Amino acid sequence: MHKFSKGIKIGLWILVACLFATPVFLQDQFGQMDFEQILFVMLSEGDGANIDIVFDFLIFALPYLSFFVVVAYLFSVVRQYNYEFHVRLFKKQFNPTITFQRSFKNTVFSGVCIVLSLALFINGKLDISGFVIERMNPGSLYETYYVDPNTVEITFPQEKQNLIYIVLESMNNNFTDINIDGSTVNLIPNLEQLSLDNLNFSNSETLGGHVQARGLSWTVASLVGQTSGVPLQIPIGNNQYGKNGVFLPGITTLGEILEDNGYSNYFLMGSDGNFGGRQTYFETHGNYTIYDTKYLKEIGFIPEDYHVFWGMEDSKLFEFAKKQLLEISANDEPFNFSMLTVDSHYTDGYTDGSCPASYNTDYANAYECSDLQVIEFINWIQAQDFYENTTVIIVGDHNTMNNNFLMQSVNSEYTLYNTFMNINTAVDERATVNRDFMATDLFPTTLAALGAEIEGDKLGLGTNLFSNQKTLLETLGYDTLDAELALKSIYYENNFLRK
Repeated sequence: MHKFSKGIKIGLWILVACLFATPVFLQDQFGQMDFEQILFVMLSEGDGANIDIVFDFLIFALPYLSFFVVVAYLFSVVRQYNYEFHVRLFKKQFNPTITFQRSFKNTVFSGVCIVLSLALFINGKLDISGFVIERMNPGSLYETYYVDPNTVEITFPQEKQNLIYIVLESMNNNFTDINIDGSTVNLIPNLEQLSLDNLNFSNSETLGGHVQARGLSWTVASLVGQTSGVPLQIPIGNNQYGKNGVFLPGITTLGEILEDNGYSNYFLMGSDGNFGGRQTYFETHGNYTIYDTKYLKEIGFIPEDYHVFWGMEDSKLFEFAKKQLLEISANDEPFNFSMLTVDSHYTDGYTDGSCPASYNTDYANAYECSDLQVIEFINWIQAQDFYENTTVIIVGDHNTMNNNFLMQSVNSEYTLYNTFMNINTAVDERATVNRDFMATDLFPTTLAALGAEIEGDKLGLGTNLFSNQKTLLETLGYDTLDAELALKSIYYENNFLRK
């Protein structure tokens, strides 16, 4: 019984150490994370996550564990003895005694103190109370600014343009100018040149892009924002994202609009589609054919026990994409082929064996490799017959979660990559520079790039960047919009989470 009790105590001290280390680890590795993102991961489907982050956390938590073990040991030693002190004050002798008594009352008191300290510490790091307060106060952002795609006229040209939509994992423009190994280098020279040779929507006069906003700061959230004009919001209460075949059933997305206009939708990823509910989202919003690692194992493209990085590396992703695009483009109907890369994912990325390793920093090598692989794929696309009638859009999903790496960039304003190729609409050069926009604006802009005319040039919370309309970010400003996005939305809960 004594050994069992001792084991429980050791387990509790380990738990306390890990709980103290968790928020510190999250901020150290990812920067200032929204608690909403953490909550989403807890509530959504979690199949296919990369186990490497667990090992990184365990290594990070070792000093905390060691500290708590030492404290627990010292406390157990100290409480075995009574301590008598000799104090002489005003010629009088005092002999106070400190006695550590083992009692249920003292144990409960100690436990309460530890729990309260832990709660205050975690809240200070993650601002959980702030999240709760925000979700208790309703705002009117969606009632005021949301444009339901079902209520506006969207007209496609008679000859429809195909779409290849490539989402690049954690691709910031900042990597064109970053300090690596003591020198300032450009990790993505090919992607930079691709933007300069084609169309880039920028926040400045030079290469730029959109900023990361609340509810759009992780891959699933960004994918939803880019294709629906709606950031992800996690209400307090019963909600499911991807579970039981449900994912924002009330919204209308890019996939559904394209499907209604005769397009076939496809989505390719080098990981398990169930992670974060991605497969459910795309299957229920546009009837996408999903190519993920589960499917690729089923058809024998990769072995059953195959697992590299998050599942499958980008070199194989592009290999499969080429094969499928040749098959799909042979069909009569227009297509939307979307895909998500993974090799530049936190923490240090994955560098393919076919790529050079020019730097002593693994993550820098991963970005250099991604740049080379993407441009090779784009060159292949441009050489195909179907390219003549195909718009290619390349975008970054969110800031890299390797915060320490991102802080090495010369430009402290973090923006995300975008390039539009072979678009089917007129371009006013003035509308492409000095723009303040976010991922939600890509929703109507993508349709416009295909030649679709949108009544009012707004869908969801997004604005068609080809138009002369101001974006929501330009209208409200970042701080005001951020505060509004943080508030509870009754409209969101009644119209998007339910159908």
